[in-house]
Order: sequence, then structure tokens, then C-alpha cells
Amino acid sequence: MDRDDRRAGAPPARLPWETRDYYVPYDAIARPIPGLWLSRGDGHRLLARLAGGAALRARLTVDVDRHPVTSHNVIGVLPGRGDEWVIVASHHDAPWASAVEDASGIAMVLAQAAYWAARPAAERPHNLLFLLTAGHMAEAAGTRAFIDRHAALLPRVVLQVHLEHAARRCVPEHDALVPTDEPEVRWWFTSRVPALEAAVGAALAAHDLRRSLILRPDVFGPMPTTDGAYFHPAGVPLVHFLTAPMYLFDSCDTLDKIHVASLEPVGRAVTDIIDATAGVSAAAMRASATP
Repeated sequence: MDRDDRRAGAPPARLPWETRDYYVPYDAIARPIPGLWLSRGDGHRLLARLAGGAALRARLTVDVDRHPVTSHNVIGVLPGRGDEWVIVASHHDAPWASAVEDASGIAMVLAQAAYWAARPAAERPHNLLFLLTAGHMAEAAGTRAFIDRHAALLPRVVLQVHLEHAARRCVPEHDALVPTDEPEVRWWFTSRVPALEAAVGAALAAHDLRRSLILRPDVFGPMPTTDGAYFHPAGVPLVHFLTAPMYLFDSCDTLDKIHVASLEPVGRAVTDIIDATAGVSAAAMRASATP
């Protein structure tokens, strides 16, 4: 059964998992076992063909173009008070056009850079490093490379902020995914430092960021489910913003899925959280963490 026959007479599938454009491997490991993704609609069509009783033959052809590439992290810095740091980061690559993942994250990091650049150095609570990482779908290769290369910097990092996915909640209607005016539920992975948790809670309340949850970094596993996850086992205090809509790994992730109304209040909340670290040292932040 070839591709054209499979789709003959079928309406265009625009729901996640009802397409062939779904990409979720995060480890970049080439596996020798070929696989076939069948959506529910494709599965029903295949079963209907098989139910006819006639002998059927099928051929599965996998065309793959694999070759090593070199990608790069993008780093910018702004001087501030003292010799300690706040890192604001996201990743700059994704499998599809990926408006939510992670063009929205890049936009939020660039907005932070613009905001802090407009404030005098004396008003910045710490030095600021803005980081856009590569290799997101290769087990956060860019993040791991940054941590390895800048290991000597990490003890002087007061806070690492990661910003990913300003997403609209979408609902299925017939064969389409329809964006709503609500944001997808927002996760704020926050190190268990009482003052930091309080600062995050105050910022969310001040900017009316409803549908937000403050979560432990290890609530779902040993690390948060973000591209910046590896900062957590490295001992760096963190606040990671993430949403996880159903369409995140699918070509359905288009510009209409960005929750534009979130961008400014999330950005203002993040500046409040960073401002709250003024006068707090990296050592003090770590010392006050709840075991």
C-alpha cells in the first residue's frame, strides 16, 4: 500500500499524531530496528484493506540522510554588580518550523537581553549571561557542552533561568486543532530554596499568571523536563519555565499556537525573579536549599 493509496479520499489530517510529522527522540541514538508509525486513521484504513480477505503485499522503504554536523551555542553577556552570574537560556533548534518550540523561548530570552541592556550596569543584580543552546534533540548537547566547558563558572551562578514554550491550549474539533485564548498549563520548575520559591510565587501573583504550577525540579524524574535540565545535577539553583502541549513534537506547531498574551507577563515575572536575587550570593542560595 503506497502513500498515495493510503491517503486517497482522506481529509487532510491536522491533528497531532494524525500526521506522519511526529518527532520525539531526544537522544540522537541511531537504532537498527526500522519502525512504522500508523496514526489512528491510517490504522483504520489498513485494517479495512486487510478485512477484504484478498492477499496483500506491502513494502516499507526508509530513506534516511544521516551525517554529522556542527552546531553552535549563542552566548551574550552584560556586566552587572559583583563577580557572580545569572544565566538566562533557551534552545535555538527544533524538529519542525516549531513556533512554540522554541521560537517562543528564543523571543523570551531576547526580550530579557533587551530589558537588562536598557538598565544601567549598577542596576543589574549580577552579571547576566544569555545562552541559546544547540543540540536540543541530541540530549541537550549544547547545554551539556556549556556546563562542561564552563564548569569553573558554575559555583558563581546565583540562578539559572530557562524559558521554553509560550503555548496556547488547543482543542480538537473534527480534523483540526483549534487554538483557544487560554495558555497551556505553565510549569515553573524551581529549586527548593524558600526565598526563591517565594519570589516565584510573588511574581506569578503580581502578573496574574494563572494556570501556573511551581514544581520541584525533580518532580517528574531526576531532572526537570527542559533543555536546561543538566544544570540541576550540577548544583545550580534554577527556575525553568515550560509548557508541554500535545502538538509540541508535531508539524502542527505553527505560529498560531504561540500564546502571545503570555510573552510580556512571563517576561516581567522573570525580571522580578532575577531582581529578587540582588544581594544574594551563589553560596547563600545553595546553603539555603531544602534537602
